[in-house]
Parts: sequence; C-alpha cells; structure tokens
Amino acid sequence: MSRDGSFARVFGRRKKNKSGDGRAEESGPSIPTNISTDTVPAYELDASALGLKILQGGIDPIADIVAIHGLNGHREKTWTASNNILWLRDLLPTRMPNVRIMTWGYDSRTHSTEARNPISMQRLHDHADTLISDLVLERALTSSERRPIIFVVHSLGGLVLKSAHKRITGLSRCRLYGIIFAGTPHQGGEGVAWGKRLVSIVSIFRNTNTEMLQHLERDSEEVQRLLRDFGPISNEFVAKFAYETLQTRLPTGTYIQVVPKSSAVVPGAPNAEAIAISNDHTNLVKFASSEEDGYKKLSGHMILMLQRAPEEISSRWATNSRLGREFY
Repeated sequence: MSRDGSFARVFGRRKKNKSGDGRAEESGPSIPTNISTDTVPAYELDASALGLKILQGGIDPIADIVAIHGLNGHREKTWTASNNILWLRDLLPTRMPNVRIMTWGYDSRTHSTEARNPISMQRLHDHADTLISDLVLERALTSSERRPIIFVVHSLGGLVLKSAHKRITGLSRCRLYGIIFAGTPHQGGEGVAWGKRLVSIVSIFRNTNTEMLQHLERDSEEVQRLLRDFGPISNEFVAKFAYETLQTRLPTGTYIQVVPKSSAVVPGAPNAEAIAISNDHTNLVKFASSEEDGYKKLSGHMILMLQRAPEEISSRWATNSRLGREFY
C-alpha cells in the first residue's frame, strides 16, 4: 500500500511533503528516571506498545475513537491511573458501547539509559505518516473506511495529529468529526525549556533527541507553523481543549505549569471549548474512577460528539458524492 494512497484513504488526498531529511542525532546527558510518565517516563522502548491497539471492538460500532499519547508517553500507561484503571478500556465502554476504541503508540522518547536502545530520530511528520498508515490498514481490513473518527490526544500527540492533518487536503472532512486536545502545547510548553536546562547539567545518562524537545519550546518555528495552519481548517471538525489547572512537581521539588491554558487553548477556533481539568500535566488524562470530574467532562464531550457524528459524516459523504468527488 503506497503512502500517498494511505493518506487519501483515511482523510483524503495528501499534500506533497516538502520536509527535508531528518537531522543527525545529537548525543548528550539525559533526565533522571524518577520523573513520571509524560513529564519524563520510562526510557527504554517497549516495542510491543507501538502502533494501534484495540481496547474495545464495540457492539455494531458507529464511530472510531483513537487516543494518542504525548512526549515520553505510552500507548496504555499514559491513560492508566495509579489503581491500574485504563479509563478508555475500563470505564468508557459502559457509556459508549457502540464505538471502537483504539490507542496508538509511537516512539516519543527523548531520553534513554542504554546505548543499545537508541533514541528514534523520527520527526513529527514521520510519526504523522505512521499514524495515518496504521489507521488506513486497520480501517481497510475491517471495511470501516467511512466510519467517523474522534481523536483524544495528550500533549505532543496533538501536534502529531495536527501535523498529519495539515499534510492532507479537503476530503478529511468526510472522516474526521472531532478532536479533544488535552494539554497540547499549541504555542509551546514551558516545562520543556526546563527539561533542556536539566539535560545540560545531568551527565549520568546518554542519548537525547533534542530535536523532538525543540518542537515544544515556546515560539518554536514548527509549533507556530502548526498553529497557523490549524486556523483555516479548524472549522472542519469539533475541537475541545482540555488544560491542566494544577502545577506539576519537578524532581527538584519545585512546581511548574507545564502547558498553561494560554498554550493549551487555541484562541478564536470555531466549535471550540476550553475544558478545565483539576490535574497536573502528568495526570491530565488519568482517571481512577467514573466519579472523577475530569472523566465526566471528557467522556461527556465524547458522547455528544458520538450523538452527532454519524449523521454529520453521512451528510458530508452524500454532499461530496453529488459533487462527483473521488473517494479512497
């Protein structure tokens, strides 16, 4: 299956990629291992946690929900609370039995403790390519190409999804209905600047992908380009922006707000809504029970999207069919 065909079949025709080759790896010290997942987590690659995993097949599913983790995250651990409740698998199906729920993993590590387990040099657009290809394959194998898609994305996962969307054109409207961004640094995260400062003074670990960190620096060129490109296409789907209200504790004992509201919420985006969640960045998408306010909010918005998505997506397909547009 060609990569161009893959993009077209999931979201529509793909724009030509004008990005250059990946840059050479920069080696250097790493951050200590006592920082929790998505602030900075386990460093050794879990090859079994890459790609798509179906958490629920759904009863006569009418939509797909796809979860994408963030920087230094994990396909399942990012969404799992300390009591081992993975809410996408253990809680959400009771409210949404008629959806297929998937989580997608990719190598977003910025640090490694072992030279034999080097850091991936893939960039945002590389991860975006893989995401689309994986979705294409799964949806083609299950004859569900026209099923509406709802994404829930944490931190860097939102930038990966935005990178995928900006590289494809209009027919994406025929699949994508909604996105819940959770702690995505649309304008860069202040916590990453701290991470790079810490990297410069810690020398007991090896292998750091500073290029990936640069995507989260405030006012970085890549993040600003994604923000600029997001505006013209943001009216094509429903967007919700969840943000942390608590600061994240650093190993130094100090606290920072890793992705402040000003970065997590895109101002002026149509169909958008800011959602305050009383958690820090690390625990923003971890819910231990169905009684947690954050779970109620995110699952509630998903339910509303599900109620509206099938009719809206069906209408879009009908409109494009009348116009004689080609589908993949």
